[in-house]
Amino acid sequence: VGDAVLLLLVGSANGLLLAWQSTVQHRITHTLSIDRALMQVLADLLDSETGQRGYMLTGDAAFLVPYTQGLGRVAAEMPRLAAELRGNTEQETRLAALRPAIDRKFAELDRTIALDRAGDRTGALALVRAGEGKAEMDEIRRIVETMRSREDELLIGYQQHAHQIETWVGLGSVVSVGIMALLAVLALREAARRAALSRFLPAELAPLLERGGSMEQGGGLRLGERRHAGIAFVDMRGSTTIAERADPETVAILITGFRRCVVQAARETGGMIDKFMGDGALVVFGVPEVRADAAAGALAFAERLEALVEAWNAGSAHDPVRIGIGVHCGEVFVGVVGDDDRLEFTVLGDAVNVAARLEQATKTFGVTTLVSQAALDAARPGDGPHGAAWREVSRTALRGRREGFPIYGRAA
Repeated sequence: VGDAVLLLLVGSANGLLLAWQSTVQHRITHTLSIDRALMQVLADLLDSETGQRGYMLTGDAAFLVPYTQGLGRVAAEMPRLAAELRGNTEQETRLAALRPAIDRKFAELDRTIALDRAGDRTGALALVRAGEGKAEMDEIRRIVETMRSREDELLIGYQQHAHQIETWVGLGSVVSVGIMALLAVLALREAARRAALSRFLPAELAPLLERGGSMEQGGGLRLGERRHAGIAFVDMRGSTTIAERADPETVAILITGFRRCVVQAARETGGMIDKFMGDGALVVFGVPEVRADAAAGALAFAERLEALVEAWNAGSAHDPVRIGIGVHCGEVFVGVVGDDDRLEFTVLGDAVNVAARLEQATKTFGVTTLVSQAALDAARPGDGPHGAAWREVSRTALRGRREGFPIYGRAA
């Protein structure tokens, strides 16, 4: 009888814990899904507004592409968001206020474009300057932030449920039940941490950290690793001068266009954007997954980015945007730092510094891209395909360094 009672207790406790675990995991996933949908709607609206403003400032119809795409994405996202919030009266009320605010915003954007197409650019610009569109966007941001704050409160509550399970386990009188329940609690807390992880780190890193073990141990990236990587530093030339003589909207359009070129080039060549720094970017290859062709990827990125920026300049009314790119490869430290509430990916090491110095040296030598001997050797062992594409431009030491080494620019 005693054994039967113990088995019954163990089975019942496990069943309850598994049911609770499944429920809380589902709620965490649901909450994060709503949060992502809200951020996507806001991002799509901003893309549409940027496209409309770009068209108004330049007359270039190419800017209407992101405007139209953003309009379509918002139209597709809103029904999915409504389905996610069904049954949540509080959030449904806020969504009911968000819909007409979005409609008014798009109506304002449509009116300015219609006036311009009708030949009344002065009237269109006057409508923009009147501030109606800004007021609508401010209201949309306020509603979205309120809805996100509510989802964050729910997420914290679900994590508190995990602590309640932990407390119940500590009070349990049956050791076997306590052990099995504790394992379930740890699994639940791990799931919550992994869900929170995806909110702060690039999509490429979250799955790798999850495979690496618990969030406290964190796998190689959480502890930090030495890794051979390709590094590309990018900078937009003359941005300070542009910012001094252009209005803020024009500057924002140029920075957005430049970043889109960087994102596309990185995506096509297998690079990961470590960070954007104003009008610059740091792109790494061979991270998070080890790649034997990391250096070749960095070189391909530089070549592709040059082509994308050239095409962007040719199809736009703005003054040509010039860039500088420095490419190097070598051993770096890569890791995820911070606690579970706020994590940040970082790449450190001399190879990063060399790539930055090469980018700065492009101004001195009057070229768009400079690459190191190490990058070329790693990209083309022996006599690979890149040799004819580059010519040596200097062997002098880069600024801030004692020893020189061969550096190369694009061959004429």
